[in-house]
Amino acid sequence: MTAPTLTGALELRRVNAGYGKVAVLHDVDLVVPDGGILALLGPNGAGKSTLLRVASGRTQPTSGTVVLRGQDVTGRSPERLARTGLCSVPEGRAVFPNLSVTDNLRMWTYRPGLSRKDVEERAFARFPRLKDRRRQLAGRLSGGEQQMLAMSRALTANPDVLLLDEISMGLAPVVAAELFSLVRQIADSGTPVLLVEQFARTALEIADTVAVMSQGRIRVTGSPDEVRDRVLETYLHADTAHARQDPAPS
Repeated sequence: MTAPTLTGALELRRVNAGYGKVAVLHDVDLVVPDGGILALLGPNGAGKSTLLRVASGRTQPTSGTVVLRGQDVTGRSPERLARTGLCSVPEGRAVFPNLSVTDNLRMWTYRPGLSRKDVEERAFARFPRLKDRRRQLAGRLSGGEQQMLAMSRALTANPDVLLLDEISMGLAPVVAAELFSLVRQIADSGTPVLLVEQFARTALEIADTVAVMSQGRIRVTGSPDEVRDRVLETYLHADTAHARQDPAPS
């Protein structure tokens, strides 16, 4: 299947990356469209999180280029990329558990001209539940509320691109569904989203574009309807390969 021609807010061009001598990404080309949600799907070990780490500056590629709004940003630190407009919510939520909700928000007031009041108003408008818990320690929030806090911090300065890594991990299905609905609202308000997700079915329901990844390569890109069968095939193949490697139970 031929990938559609897209205007990119974020592009990875022939990116290779890994850890030490272990290569994980192999000549990856990926375009995050300037609008909507691109869901990056694939089985465990496909390289999805490594791709997101490269895009966010947390892992440097061994070769290739990362382009944000037409500008080469390869090698920039996560902090500098965040100031440029590329914000991410990594796997694990990454909130400060011993700080209150409002203090967590203030920690990410990194763009000039943003007051604490501006930050809180934007966050609480997007996530009203956090307003009721604004004085509560982040570590005492529910898992879903912690994820909302992590997302609200990333949205503080109206990012040009938002990267989300496994936001549903460890959450009850009803809470995950609420978060995915919020992601859809964020994209509809004009922020392009790259969503890395293990649970393909839900991601397919909210995505505008889907890229399917396996063994460190992008295998196919298209609309959810176009790639649905390929997604199922990729996951099934990975499960079968894993089963072959596992010893039979005694």
